[in-house]
Amino acid sequence: MIPVSGLLIIKNEETYLERALQSLLWCDEIVVIDAFSTDRSVEICKDATAPWATKIKFIQKEWLGFSAQRNFAMTQAKNNWVFFLDGDEACSPELAKDIQTLFADSDKLGDFQFKVRRQEFFLKKPIHYGIWNPSYHVRLFQKQGVEFVGEVHEGVKSKWETKKIDAPIIHVEDLRMERFLTKLNHYTTLQAKADFERGMRTNFFKIFAAFPAMFYKNYIYYQSYRDGRAGFIISILEGISRTVRHLKVWQFQESQKK
Repeated sequence: MIPVSGLLIIKNEETYLERALQSLLWCDEIVVIDAFSTDRSVEICKDATAPWATKIKFIQKEWLGFSAQRNFAMTQAKNNWVFFLDGDEACSPELAKDIQTLFADSDKLGDFQFKVRRQEFFLKKPIHYGIWNPSYHVRLFQKQGVEFVGEVHEGVKSKWETKKIDAPIIHVEDLRMERFLTKLNHYTTLQAKADFERGMRTNFFKIFAAFPAMFYKNYIYYQSYRDGRAGFIISILEGISRTVRHLKVWQFQESQKK
């Protein structure tokens, strides 16, 4: 099989890290870029008795942003083909099998990069509707000529044509509101800063309209109601997220006036 480097960028992911590393054992090597975790993440990665001990390349680097960390990770991979996971994700056995089958014949690869479906969960329930779906991310590609850009929901700039793989990456299966809200606070700050720097401005009417507009978009237009109670709660949380993002843009506006 054509060798593949599995790449992880992490910070304080002890809860899910073993699952992620275990799911990458099919890779030729596993490169972990750790942003100086303060939990057990380092201990887990460096465990000499773990099944990944002979494959792992562990590097600590100050957190510079999602795109910067991913771009640095690519420079540390020994192989041309790389596969990215986040610390709270796992490569499903079906996906590992499909990739291995694909890479057994180099003629099938061509000049492609591969967008992989991510299965989302909320309160241990798989989510099939709403703005979380379909959730595809470019995670498998030749690193030459590839660059990640953007600070939130970073994207890939490359010369490769994109194909889809439907076998899933498994995201956090026990995602709870506490974790969602922690990420919401972090991501809305990054997104609001980027929006403001691009020239976005808001006002109290837009702030007021943000919640109902986002709730309707997720719950009705994208049919999140079909996910039952989980879909209803997600729609509320996404409405809150959009409102907070507008409020943070407004905060940047006010700070500029001083």
